Amino acid sequence: MTATRLQLQKSRLGLNNREQVISKLKNTDTALSEYCFANLYLFRDKHDYHIVETDGFVFLSGLSYNGEHYIMPLENLENSSEAYISVLKELINSGFYHCIFPIPEKWLPFFPEEEFRIEFLEDDSEYTYTREKLAEYPGRKLSKKRNLVSQFLREHNPEIRKIDKDTMKPILELLQLWQCRSGQEMGDSDYNACIDGVKFFSELGLSGALFMADGEPSGFVMGEYAGESSYVIHFAKGNIEKKGIYQYMFQAYVREFCGEARIINLEQDMGLEGLRKTKRSYQPDRMLHKYRIYPKV
Repeated sequence: MTATRLQLQKSRLGLNNREQVISKLKNTDTALSEYCFANLYLFRDKHDYHIVETDGFVFLSGLSYNGEHYIMPLENLENSSEAYISVLKELINSGFYHCIFPIPEKWLPFFPEEEFRIEFLEDDSEYTYTREKLAEYPGRKLSKKRNLVSQFLREHNPEIRKIDKDTMKPILELLQLWQCRSGQEMGDSDYNACIDGVKFFSELGLSGALFMADGEPSGFVMGEYAGESSYVIHFAKGNIEKKGIYQYMFQAYVREFCGEARIINLEQDMGLEGLRKTKRSYQPDRMLHKYRIYPKV
């Protein structure tokens, strides 16, 4: 640890920080899900997010899934001042935090290898697909997805409704059903984050849809647009008794609600084998690595 002149002011991330953080994140131009305010807010407890202010600059601190305290820039480093980047490096060299995270690949040139150690964990990497891939399921490798959608449409009469105050009750009931069947403890799943996503849907600027099958609520999807012409799907929950519901939801949602996106981001698998298998089955076009920047000892 080196001596530092920096004085840190920290406060827990809350809805009161929305305008301040969004004004900074909107220029970061990265498809990584952490650079969406809704994602940060919804997982604020799990990652212990705090606003960090020092030297007139604003950052975010957090706690990774594997227990590392990190500092996250809230500016596009390609457009940041030298002073902002200098303070960021001072924070990590001072020993206040284990690493700088998450850093997209295009920002790596700001951290030369002779000064920093650069790593990423596969569990953190996010699965991205072209919009056309999820909208059409083209080719032999995705034929099973197309067949499941066809089966779903043969057996059910679907309807899609935008999420609004009238659809919130059935969504919450679906979420409760999903949680009961998931086999996970409530604190281990994303149940609580999803509850907040529904509760603060408008405040967080989310978009989403409720999927009906034969008049019965059967699934929902929520997400938001992000940088690099991408759309991040934060939550997708379906009643697995309706065979093909997930394949149908992804295709229909991308077709009807993601028209301005070139890239669809289904986020990371967190090392969960079931999630990894499912997301790989959609044949991702690119894995977005989230780099961790450590000071060289």
